[in-house]
Amino acid sequence: MDLHLTGKRALITGGSSGLGFATAAALVEEGVEVALVSRSTQKLKSAKERLGGLTQTFEADISNVDSTKEVLGRVHKEFGPVDIVVANSGGPNPGTASSKTTEEYRGALEANLLSQIEIASYFIDYMKANNFGRIIAITSLYVKAPAKNMALSNTARAGFTGYLKSLANELAPFGITVNSLLPGLHLTDRLITLAGGDPSHRSKETPTEKLGDPESFGKVAAFLSSKWSWYITGQAITIDGGSTPNLL
Repeated sequence: MDLHLTGKRALITGGSSGLGFATAAALVEEGVEVALVSRSTQKLKSAKERLGGLTQTFEADISNVDSTKEVLGRVHKEFGPVDIVVANSGGPNPGTASSKTTEEYRGALEANLLSQIEIASYFIDYMKANNFGRIIAITSLYVKAPAKNMALSNTARAGFTGYLKSLANELAPFGITVNSLLPGLHLTDRLITLAGGDPSHRSKETPTEKLGDPESFGKVAAFLSSKWSWYITGQAITIDGGSTPNLL
């Protein structure tokens, strides 16, 4: 299937590894020029080497609004406006709802709500002018099935999902879609680290009895970026091997 993406430009935050990198790889394969944002110089260098000449990198910490605004300005000036935005960020620390302080909630909201809103909304005027745009957020399955030990993530990402739904309704007449992808357990470096080196036992937590692979996730994100996904908007799409118990 031709996704009609050749010559498009994309911005991917948290794009130097994991699901962000997999999304970048899928888009580059479709002929998309990609700007990657990450706070790791070494990971950005490695990602650029692996992805090739269609990639430009920007080092920045997107956990606070001021730094996020600064790097978005640099992307706009040095890379140009983009047709596709993939808003992706690392999740906050685990913990129960009552164990976290107001300041910890404030930090999670800064990183996983307010900074993400800046990313999602920055290129809206350009997209409107072209009557085309794709805004995709990579969040978490905890949006639909909150985990008792992930209160900060539950709170911040649910708020961001509400914003995305509101934005989708506002932008739909302009040919701009807004969706989020809610990943479950995928075989990423983060999961390997959290599992102490071998996450294979966690595959039993999904009906498929398999961990998701980042490459497949990236292909789904590429389709949502394409011409053919124009009638899919305002959706929070779970990619979790069926492990979320919810009907919707």
